[in-house]
Amino acid sequence: MEKNDATTETTAAEEKNESVPDTAQVIAELEAKVKENLDLAKYQKAEFENYKRRTQNAVTAAFQDGQSYVINLLLPIFDGVVEAGKKIADPADLAGFDIIRKKLDDLFQKLGIEAIVTKDQAFDPKLHNAVAVEKVDGVEPDQILEEWQTGFTFHGNVLRPSMVKVSGK
Repeated sequence: MEKNDATTETTAAEEKNESVPDTAQVIAELEAKVKENLDLAKYQKAEFENYKRRTQNAVTAAFQDGQSYVINLLLPIFDGVVEAGKKIADPADLAGFDIIRKKLDDLFQKLGIEAIVTKDQAFDPKLHNAVAVEKVDGVEPDQILEEWQTGFTFHGNVLRPSMVKVSGK
C-alpha cells in the first residue's frame, strides 16, 4: 500500500505542477504588461504636455486679442491729441497737450506698441495704406512722400497701417 500512496502523491504533484504556470512565462507576461503600462504612461504624459502647451497658447492669443481690441480703441484718442496739438497756437495750451502725448507715447512703449516708420521709406503694402499717388520729378516710384496718419504694430502684427501718399510712375 505504500507504493500506492507514493504513486498517488506523485500523480497529485504532477497535476499540481501542470496547473501552476511556468515561472518564465509569468515573468514574460508581467514584463509585457509593465512595458504596455509604461508606454501608455509616456503617451498620456506627452498628451498632457501638448494639452498644456495648446492651452497656454490659447490663453496668450486671447490676451493679445483683448489687448489689441483696447489699443484699437485708444488709437483715435491718440490721433485726436496729435491733431489738437498741431492746431493749438498758445504755448501754454500746447504744453498740456504735449504732456498727454508724452504719456500716451510712454504707455504705447510699455505695451510694446511701435509706430510704423514712413520717413524715407519705400511703400510696403503690408505696413502702409496708399491713399494718394503723386508723380514727383527726382523721386523714384513707390517712395513715401507724406504720412497722413501714423500706423502701429503690436507684437509684430499691424494694428493699423500708416496712411500715406506715395510717388507714382
